[in-house]
Amino acid sequence: MRLQKRWFLILPIVAVALLLITIYPREPINKPLKVYVIFQEDEGRILLEKFKKETGQPYEIIRMSSGEAIYHLLEMNPSGIDVVLGGPADLHEQLKSKGKLLRYSPRMSDKISDAYKDSSGYWTGMYMGSLAIGVNEQVWKNDPSLLSLPMPESYEDLLQPQLKGKIEIPDPETSGTGYTLLASLAQERGEDEAIQLMYALKNQSSTTTFSGISSAQRLALGEVAAVVSFLGDQLRFTNSGYSIHSSIPPQAGWEVGGISILKSSTNKDAAKKLLDFLLSKDAQTTYMNSAFSRPVIPGIKANSLLESVEMENQLSTYRFDLAASNHDELLSRWREINN
Repeated sequence: MRLQKRWFLILPIVAVALLLITIYPREPINKPLKVYVIFQEDEGRILLEKFKKETGQPYEIIRMSSGEAIYHLLEMNPSGIDVVLGGPADLHEQLKSKGKLLRYSPRMSDKISDAYKDSSGYWTGMYMGSLAIGVNEQVWKNDPSLLSLPMPESYEDLLQPQLKGKIEIPDPETSGTGYTLLASLAQERGEDEAIQLMYALKNQSSTTTFSGISSAQRLALGEVAAVVSFLGDQLRFTNSGYSIHSSIPPQAGWEVGGISILKSSTNKDAAKKLLDFLLSKDAQTTYMNSAFSRPVIPGIKANSLLESVEMENQLSTYRFDLAASNHDELLSRWREINN
């Protein structure tokens, strides 16, 4: 009888436990973390491999430009994506405004300046980068029509007749770099003047590239004389031995590369651990020395290639929330002038 009574007590507990498991299934321990990587895939893989080594967490990388990512996440609504790694903060602001992000403040985020993170905790900055004008010094010196010109220091300098067909800018519809250029010009000069200048730069260009890194790569290979891209993309090639002169033009746009977790993530615990890891001193130091960006956390030493760069030329009043809220209207106006 005692044994029967024990079973009568145990069975309800087992039933409740099984019900809870059914209602609240646990995430598989080894389920791959799916990450949209908005910066370069090799940089993302270095970080995710370190994370995997520390935690045993497998991962899958989906490399996209910011234009692709925002389209996929807002229009196609893919399932199973956990983390958006990198890309300008206005991308994360758009996701936040559409209710796509999970609120989470990673460890160390309290050390980051309020200017470099979302005040509500939906995204956190991971790195900083400025727009820059890059010049291939060998191309410049070997072109008789350019040799007598001073190297360009402002966007207007790129409009000189001798540079027709010899420069390149990224497409603001597909590239976060290109959109940062357009949005920062709009905030500094007003939309009308910004679109006119962008259109003039496009007409001066041999082509508009799909992404900012493509412009920097074509510059390094000598396919164009000058480009506008993020400084870090240019310094990747400078570090590899290419002769690139980089300068930050007056009132240049800049980015805070964000990290965020999608609300639809099916691997939220692992996603939170990844964000904690990305703001660790080890991960930050590794990234700053592979991507040539500026750290957002105090005490992380920037790469030595950044020491001579005049960062004070940046547009101090640039606002990511305005860049995000004006995104559709600004690109609509851009399309109108290009049709």
